[in-house]
Amino acid sequence: MFADYIIKSNCIFDSRRDEPFAGGIAVIKDKIAYVGEDMDKLAEYIGEGTKILNYEDKLVMPGICESHAHVFCGALEITSANVADALSEDEAVQMIFEHDKDKDNEWIIAFGWNHDYWRVKKLPTKDSLDRMFPDKPVVVLNEELHGAWVNSKALEICGIDENTEIPPGMGMIAKDSEGKPTGYLLETYAMRLVLDVAFAMPEKKRDYLMDEYLKATARLGITSISNIPIHELPTHETAMETFLERMEKEGRLTVRMSLIPSIDTPMEKLLAMKSKYSSHILKFGGVKGFVDGTPMGYTGSLVEEYSNRPGFNGEKYLSVETFGEKAKEFESNGIRVRLHACGDGAVREALDIYEYCRGAGGKEPLRHTIEHFEVVHPDDIKRVGELGIVASVQPDHLSVPIFSEHPFLTILGEERCKYVYPFKSLADAGAVLAFGSDHPIAELNPMKGIYRAITRVCDDGQPEGGWCPNEKLSLADSLKAYTLGSAYQMWSDDITGTLEEGKYADIVVLDKNLFKADVEEIRETTVVMTMFGGKIIYES
Repeated sequence: MFADYIIKSNCIFDSRRDEPFAGGIAVIKDKIAYVGEDMDKLAEYIGEGTKILNYEDKLVMPGICESHAHVFCGALEITSANVADALSEDEAVQMIFEHDKDKDNEWIIAFGWNHDYWRVKKLPTKDSLDRMFPDKPVVVLNEELHGAWVNSKALEICGIDENTEIPPGMGMIAKDSEGKPTGYLLETYAMRLVLDVAFAMPEKKRDYLMDEYLKATARLGITSISNIPIHELPTHETAMETFLERMEKEGRLTVRMSLIPSIDTPMEKLLAMKSKYSSHILKFGGVKGFVDGTPMGYTGSLVEEYSNRPGFNGEKYLSVETFGEKAKEFESNGIRVRLHACGDGAVREALDIYEYCRGAGGKEPLRHTIEHFEVVHPDDIKRVGELGIVASVQPDHLSVPIFSEHPFLTILGEERCKYVYPFKSLADAGAVLAFGSDHPIAELNPMKGIYRAITRVCDDGQPEGGWCPNEKLSLADSLKAYTLGSAYQMWSDDITGTLEEGKYADIVVLDKNLFKADVEEIRETTVVMTMFGGKIIYES
């Protein structure tokens, strides 16, 4: 049978070898029929209708597998104001106003604020938003998606007042000296009071948002995504499942997507989802839970106290005692678990949970995952590999605008900062690295994450030589983590993640050969072509 496409290049990286090779790929329908260096064999696939694409010195590689993204929230961010560059509370409000002044949205939703980067480092309040938006509800999610800044109208619509309480240790509704909400909501239980309302929208709006999102993923070479839930919004998650199912049936879903509902989802529904969503495009991918919050928000769980808060170790939402039996139930039903753990105390607790439930299913390992690994106690590194845990990490998280102002330097102190984002140590211990962006917390662009994993410098190019330079990864290992590693995490490595015969033709072409480019060029690298299941979905 002749190929629909022949792709040639002097540099093909298949995510199996450590170096690219000169050769070609034959694509028949939606699969790879041949990949290799034998050009005579490649020529056998050329027929009258074969399209030959010669990319010369441009890098050809597997489609990017994004292991951790909040799809709907990311779609909103792409079409909303992002105030990450604001240097003050008022400047952030003005940026939102300029972006939304001519729009007729029922809710104004914006992203990206971090008061630690403002000239005056204090939390924002509803008052600044009220001055510009007295009549329309506004919610602005912070950089880490673990805090929300809202105006009075949003509080009113969502019924949040001085009498609204949050379970202890589950977040906070900030209140002033009179007990009235200030407009700052911290962590899941507080934030979802607003987000469940703000995220409710008609199908037409969802269609528009997802179409824009899929244009972005195609432009960035992303062909697979793990869709992580945002703050356990059951109503929203159910609506999104139905919506994505419709998109798949209509042939509009141009990424392979894993659905990851909350650990609080009833088992009956999870088993139904596992049975229902099992195609090569839309599949059930397990459940997600939070062991802690984030160290930057002082909700991350640390083994030892915060360096700048004596006697305080942060917050822990799950433990072996509270979640161990539930984890065993997931294991016995063949449901993989993904646990958010940023602080070293949370990482240790997550490992204890996985050790407790290990083997409950009596089957092969389920590739349970820990998300983030922002700081890890050195005693726990080897346990990650021993337990067969996938390390889902987001390299771009290690960066801030100015390294000397990185909150970790104050929060963790000098000794613990030796063990932040320990990518190489985790890999050396036998863990499979699965790269992602955590978009919209960080940019969706995978080249930013690859650059960060290789250099370990912040936006200002500091520290010189990289932060914990012993944790730098090679280019090849970084590319593998963003392809094969993430596909492994998604249980899709049998159909994608590498360029191999019989796998789906999920292929990306970059505008340069990264293996010969200057490292600083990686950030600016763009995609020339994206192929998804044998169809070209993007060309520059």
